Order: sequence, then C-alpha cells, then structure tokens
Amino acid sequence: MKKRHATAVLFVIFFLTMALQAAEAKPKYVGSKKCGGCHKSEQLAWQVSIHAKAFDLLKPGKRKKAKKRAELDPEKDYTADKKCVKCHVTGYGEKGGYKDIKSTPNMLGVGCESCHGPGSKYVILHDEKMYGFGRSEAKALGQTYGSEDESVCIKCHGDKDSPFHEKIDPKYKFDWKAALAKRKTFHPKKKKSSFAF
Repeated sequence: MKKRHATAVLFVIFFLTMALQAAEAKPKYVGSKKCGGCHKSEQLAWQVSIHAKAFDLLKPGKRKKAKKRAELDPEKDYTADKKCVKCHVTGYGEKGGYKDIKSTPNMLGVGCESCHGPGSKYVILHDEKMYGFGRSEAKALGQTYGSEDESVCIKCHGDKDSPFHEKIDPKYKFDWKAALAKRKTFHPKKKKSSFAF
C-alpha cells in the first residue's frame, strides 16, 4: 500500500513539474517600455500612432460619427467591454498582458507585442546578443512580424466582433498589403538597421 501511495505521489509531482515547465515555456507579455529602451525611434513613432491611442477610442465622445455609423452609442464608455478591449490593448487575457486599467496601465493601446508577440523570451535574445542575431532566432523564441504575416494584423482588423466592417463603410475593409504600403502600421524603415526588425 505504501509503495502505491509513493508511486502516486511521484506521478503527481512529475505531472505538476511538467505543467509548470509547459507554463514557463509559453512566453509572457513584458510591455512596450521594455522594447523602448533600445528601440527609441520605433517607440517614438509608435507613441504618436493610432495603435498607441487605440484604447482612448473606446472612451465616451471619441469618434462620434464612426460610432453612430456602426450603431454604437458615442457617449457610452466601452473601456470595459471585452469585445472591444481585446483589440485595443496588448495581450488581453494572456500571461503578463492587459487585465484592467488599474493593474496593467502599461498595456493600454496596441503596443509592440501586439505585432511582435509576447516578449519575455525574445527580449532576452535582444539583450544578450544585441546586434548578432537574425529573425529566425527571434522567431524561434516567439517574435512575430506583422509586416511578414498577415494573420498578426487580421486577429484584430478582421475580428468578428468588430462593429467597424466594410458593410458599414468600404474604408473598413482591411487590406494588409495596402496598409503596409502606406507605412501607417509599422515602423519607418531606417537607412541601415542594426536590429532584427
């Protein structure tokens, strides 16, 4: 009987260890501030972008005409509406991501990790190797690139819950290639980049 009990305890410990390792294996969100330490020009460009201000659009009185056209109340506060918030913050409902305004104010807006994926693992690569790594190494650690993978953008720009779609106005039809060509959705190209963007 003691042997069975000991075996059962060992199995439980083994499975808990495996679960813990699996949880640690998944990268978590670290926030745009961490990225801005090295990527200063990218962060400055982001700070004045519509992505950075995305959360503010959910506040009462913002984008009144667009909200009316989408049959939304322009005076309503949508900052707690899960269907809206998930695409106006970074890492909604994910490990290290946005929880609420008070506990995770650094995750307001569509930040770096919305396009580049949760950074806890690839940020270590950036810190350790600074210039001596390629995209394939960063991708192996979870870094994504909206400029290379349409699905990164479509998760919000094509979200089924969005009231802003092409039936309301043709301008809401998201064209990934056109968005990239306009350069409104990602960092301006540098003459020669040292980073694996």
